Amino acid sequence: MLFNPCQNVSVYANESEKLLDVDYSKFDKTTTQESADKFFKQALSTSDVKTREKYLKEALAKYYILSNMDKSNPYYCVRLARIYDIQKNDAYAKAYFYRALGLDSKNVSANFYFAEFYNTRKQYKRALEYYNKALMYGMRADASTYKKIGNIYERFGDITRANFYYKESKRLNPRDKNIEDKIHKTTVSPKNK
Repeated sequence: MLFNPCQNVSVYANESEKLLDVDYSKFDKTTTQESADKFFKQALSTSDVKTREKYLKEALAKYYILSNMDKSNPYYCVRLARIYDIQKNDAYAKAYFYRALGLDSKNVSANFYFAEFYNTRKQYKRALEYYNKALMYGMRADASTYKKIGNIYERFGDITRANFYYKESKRLNPRDKNIEDKIHKTTVSPKNK
């Protein structure tokens, strides 16, 4: 199934929902979002696989409702994308990331988590693209993003760029003891140029 990110895409939380004509005006948006956020946080904090899946399903259903209540809010799309990413449902994850970016191409969370999506799937060029957008649109003070970009450049063999991003990470988080080894490893001495 192909998705056009420029359209409002309806993706059903489950097959039986296709048969329902849901009146979204009956839901309280604030309560539904609080509940969805609670289930999502619980899913992220548990190590039990069955419990995590139960929480993810609850959060998924609520974010789906919210995404239909407010079709212009990228937050719900990002949350849906992240849930599908965790569930390894790549097609739906990508569809919701694209939908979020179609609503707001400068959305920091959408760009960052889309980068994470690609990074975990070892699609490093795509990950780099979205990490850089996340930095450009608001994550300039996030040391871990610079470190992740440095890791990608090091993986590509671009030691000079890797070193630059590692140093930026160290500047933003001087307490990171592991970054010193990366900086040292990617420092090019004048005689090796």
